Amino acid sequence: MTTTCDEKQIELTPISSCRRAVEIAMVEMLVNLQKRGWSAAELALALADASEDLVMLIATKKLRTH
Repeated sequence: MTTTCDEKQIELTPISSCRRAVEIAMVEMLVNLQKRGWSAAELALALADASEDLVMLIATKKLRTH
């Protein structure tokens, strides 16, 4: 992913169509959650934590099935 940032806008250039779809959905979700009062920093940390948990869950399931 390529990220371009200025004072008012962050532009993400996705590396695949799946990544593009995920990023679009993620940005929409984050915008909606910011409207509910959470800061961008809080949301970024929560998203990173949840993503890590999901990766670990998937990795654990794959290990158990092999």
